Amino acid sequence: METFVLLISMWGNDGLDWVYMGNQYVYNTPMTEVECTQIAEESSWTRWENNQFYRISIECVPNNKNGA
Repeated sequence: METFVLLISMWGNDGLDWVYMGNQYVYNTPMTEVECTQIAEESSWTRWENNQFYRISIECVPNNKNGA
């Protein structure tokens, strides 16, 4: 069974586009895609975004540690 991990990455706006800033965090607990997606859904989080030039992205990615 393929497992997934939660990935949180930081992005900045250069005035034209959103650019990956090079920082990311991985929640290293393998889970099913359904479990991960439920956590990553916007409705699962409360946001306070006071700077229009910075954002975070929360997504599920395949867990490469399981050999997939």
